[in-house]
Amino acid sequence: MDRRAQPLSRRVQLTVTIAVLVLLVVATIWGWHKANLSFDELNWVAIAVSFCVAAPLTLILKAFEYDAAARLIGERAAPRRALDIAVISSAANLLPIPGSLLVTTRALSEQGATYAEAAVASTVPSLSWLTISVLIGGVSIAIAGNAYLGASIALAGVVLTGVTFVMFRRTAPVQGRLPLALRIIVIETCWVLLGGLRMWLALKAIGSTGTPAQVLALALAGAMSVAIGFLPSGIGAREAFIALLSPIIKLPVSRGVVLGVLDRLIWVTFLALVAVALVIDRARKRTPKATAVEATS
Repeated sequence: MDRRAQPLSRRVQLTVTIAVLVLLVVATIWGWHKANLSFDELNWVAIAVSFCVAAPLTLILKAFEYDAAARLIGERAAPRRALDIAVISSAANLLPIPGSLLVTTRALSEQGATYAEAAVASTVPSLSWLTISVLIGGVSIAIAGNAYLGASIALAGVVLTGVTFVMFRRTAPVQGRLPLALRIIVIETCWVLLGGLRMWLALKAIGSTGTPAQVLALALAGAMSVAIGFLPSGIGAREAFIALLSPIIKLPVSRGVVLGVLDRLIWVTFLALVAVALVIDRARKRTPKATAVEATS
């Protein structure tokens, strides 16, 4: 994890990030014009649903995921702490490091686990999400476009299933192991399905439609970009994978680029607002204590 956290020098990271952002802006403008889109044609209802429903559900699932990781070390996370870690880890993932994994590991180590135990416990839910994403994404690609490619991806998911199972058995407490396994599977499956819903809403927002297989195949892009540790939250990589997957599942490349950027903008905006609200709430709770101390002195 330490090697992953600093794969490149800060100057190189900054240069790569700026270059990717510039290319992403250029690609978005190209896709927008190529798809003949205009702001008047945007479906603002779909955007509102994505912002007010899909984005909050994403954050809630992130909190559930942290609680599942805590149960792997024999602990439980209070709802408020789980939500705080979900916000902080999601925000940290926007840095050019695997921020979510590092924040979760640090938080679990503060709950009594060793750093090694916390690192493995943090990895298991993420690996489960990756496994389920690859399995569902592979089947979806096989249904929506290319059977051979989809079958190959699904086969990789089968291999990942074995790896995930071994890590889970070595990490999870013996007592309550089966319910915990089912809990993680349900959480990560809902995460993948929610990713498909976000893709469907983004398609609706730009005046397109997609089948369940198509939107679930596009949701695979998040899993494909998760290994790009030196780009903030896989910025550029995720959008590139969506663009590459689009023609395979019979969607225009231009619209694939735009919907990927739109979905990211909605999520980042929502996350920023929640983070600001969290900071204000913490400051408000500290103020009365500070005032009481001053009055006593």
